[in-house]
Amino acid sequence: MSRIIAVTPEQLKSQAKVYSQASTQLQEAMLRVNTMNQQIAQEWKGRAFQAYLEQYNQLEESIKKMEELLKNIDRQLTNYATTVAQRDQEDAYSFGL
Repeated sequence: MSRIIAVTPEQLKSQAKVYSQASTQLQEAMLRVNTMNQQIAQEWKGRAFQAYLEQYNQLEESIKKMEELLKNIDRQLTNYATTVAQRDQEDAYSFGL
């Protein structure tokens, strides 16, 4: 049995913006943390700081992957919104509109 898909292109685009904004927020947070790391590196020396940086670098890689995933979902939703709008238009033409 088929399910009815009841979503508008506008709803999809709105949801896509949420993912885009989340990606931007992650970028901004990483910039703040990187700035803090540069500042603290001026005074914090030694093995503990090196261990912290290693851990942070692992985290940074994960965050970059998350950021890319958010961007991909944004693109997919935006593209699907376009597809839904086009299909609706094609359906309207098939009924002579």
